[in-house]
Amino acid sequence: MSRRFRLVIILLALILAAVAVPLLASADEGGVTVSEATAESQFPDGIVFRVAAESPGIIDDVRVFFKKADQSGRSAYRSIEVEPGESVAGETLLPASGGGDYFPPGTKITYHFEVWDKAGEVTRTEETEFVYLDNRFEWLTLTDDLITVYYYSEYVEERARIILEAARQTMDNMVPVLGIAPTEPLRIVTYNNYRHMSMALPFRSQAVREELQAQGMAFSDERVLLIHGYDPTVTGTTSHEFVHLLVAEAAGGTAAAVPAWLNEGLAEYGNIDKTDDYDAALRYGIYTRRIRPLWYLQSFTGEPEDILIAYGHGKSVVSYMIARWGEHRIPELFNAIRQSQDIDTALLRVYGLDQHGMDTEWRLAMGLEPLPSPEELASRIRESEESAGTEGKGAGEEATPEPDTSQAESTATEEATKEPQPAPAESQPALSTVTPTEEPEDGATAGACSAPPGGSASISLGALALMAGPLGLGALPFLRNRRKGGGRTTGPAD
Repeated sequence: MSRRFRLVIILLALILAAVAVPLLASADEGGVTVSEATAESQFPDGIVFRVAAESPGIIDDVRVFFKKADQSGRSAYRSIEVEPGESVAGETLLPASGGGDYFPPGTKITYHFEVWDKAGEVTRTEETEFVYLDNRFEWLTLTDDLITVYYYSEYVEERARIILEAARQTMDNMVPVLGIAPTEPLRIVTYNNYRHMSMALPFRSQAVREELQAQGMAFSDERVLLIHGYDPTVTGTTSHEFVHLLVAEAAGGTAAAVPAWLNEGLAEYGNIDKTDDYDAALRYGIYTRRIRPLWYLQSFTGEPEDILIAYGHGKSVVSYMIARWGEHRIPELFNAIRQSQDIDTALLRVYGLDQHGMDTEWRLAMGLEPLPSPEELASRIRESEESAGTEGKGAGEEATPEPDTSQAESTATEEATKEPQPAPAESQPALSTVTPTEEPEDGATAGACSAPPGGSASISLGALALMAGPLGLGALPFLRNRRKGGGRTTGPAD
């Protein structure tokens, strides 16, 4: 082949390539012009997507595709109803409130539209990011690396800086403990008072809503915190809730396998501004014999007092684990959780103990008597609840082994036939004291935070009295001894 012929071939190839590019672009555009492709907050209902387009042909199908940003999941889509024609306009609402549709202010999504004509040609708009925010306020931001704080009103900027610093310090402390290296943004939406924030919170059980007020709540799927910025304990609340986001990062796609006792225990371990409230709740739980077995604390359910006791329990167990085996075991534990997706299997691999074994070790360290095996305990609880169901309140009293006349047992057995109402997994109470008010006032100190997804183990107070029988024998001398020494009753590591 001559040199001149080769040059002609190359020139023809270049000409064909130049022609092909606009042909492909034209086919993708399909002759459609999109004049509007927007997302807008319609808080608290959700996000409104709007689109307007024109075409020489008939447009008959419009869709919006979206997914939560910072995640690798597949996009979902919603069809937008339009009247077929050469010019169309329409909108659709992505619900953000109620049931499984809920997602919090601060959620970032990415979205794009697809516009189809009857010839089958499609136009795709560019991928766009949108942060869903409470549109009652004009939001300002402070950012430090991966952390962004959203706040409103310039005069609260200093408060926003306190929140940002609490999150930054917590990240510095807990990233090495959890063995993670976050790369995706985390967002904190802070409200100036509880009444403003209450509209942004998900539904919570009636008992919890009346007696506990949310200081903060973590949403690991969206990588968002909601914070009551003017609560006096805002530093501790921010720190506690921020650990939940880091725990979710450590768990990867297996967050459902992380039980609440471990999640909340780590949140308090990493809290840079701890209080004694959980310690007091644990002491109260031991005295009233309301300490549940560890394997019943996959999520925290029951009356507000039971939930606060569970937080104290989880805090104490995690502190004990770290004091005895060291921080370096925590990344190993999360690696085992990711592999096995089962907390008992993971604990056995790393500590040589399942939840029953860890519960036993902790109780012995606390000066308490261990519980029987899970199988024996479950059998006793079934017998107690069946007896209580057929014979009424008195049956619960008779089923309790080795009854005494203590006030603690009386309190439990009087409630034997009452079944606690579970709180939703995403809205578990967490911090500070119980506030007995149906309409919480701004500044009241009670708390709420997230718990990991997973099963709920509801159990009656009569059954609690049954399973706690041995605890009453060892708890009171232990408490007296601790008080003489001036310490806090949360276990050896606290």
